[in-house]
Amino acid sequence: MVPEKEIMPVRIKFTKLGDLMYISHLDLARTMQRIIVRSGVDIWYSEGFNPQPRIVFALPLPVGVESTCELMDFKINSYMSFEEIKERVQRNFPREMEVLEVYSPEVKFKSIAYADYTIVLHSPKIQADTADNVNSLFSKECIITKKSKSGEREVDICTFIKSLNASAQNGTVVINTVVNAGNESNLNPELIVQAIAKYLKIMDSNSIDEYCTIMRNKMLDEELNEFK
Repeated sequence: MVPEKEIMPVRIKFTKLGDLMYISHLDLARTMQRIIVRSGVDIWYSEGFNPQPRIVFALPLPVGVESTCELMDFKINSYMSFEEIKERVQRNFPREMEVLEVYSPEVKFKSIAYADYTIVLHSPKIQADTADNVNSLFSKECIITKKSKSGEREVDICTFIKSLNASAQNGTVVINTVVNAGNESNLNPELIVQAIAKYLKIMDSNSIDEYCTIMRNKMLDEELNEFK
């Protein structure tokens, strides 16, 4: 039993699906603050003139991407079982979000090095050889414009891709890929779709979200073990 007054760290793994993929990370953070407070969990607040519920997220999810592996950390001021936290938070979640696990964090988010994604392309221009062409495209240099806080620059996005495999499935192309996702180096999976639009011409590069879905499945450490 944890002493009543001891600060207790908590990590929640949850999904972010459906229309919620269009909610920005900032809006998600605000929503989560309200949900945790509304759930009656005695969350620890930051100090200062404007105390706020202190919640930390792993790897902000790009807008337009769904996920089954979102993680957030916070602390509570007194002991509560993980099962009770799960039940309380789930009752206040919208239907597109589900609490998968609640547990005590053992490793910091800075240990995340990669993320595993599934990209499904459903353009009407997909042909029998499209999957092979996708694999070939990312087996060599692939230059695309990458935006960052310091501006835009042309980069070879293949240097950010740990693995990638495309296969044809029922008229679609399914891409399973592991990309850099750490603090020092990361790749928005949408850039993979932009590269396909640019080089293979199977979709309009100005509206790629109409021709694909992107799901984040797992976060991984340096050894490619699933991060928890």
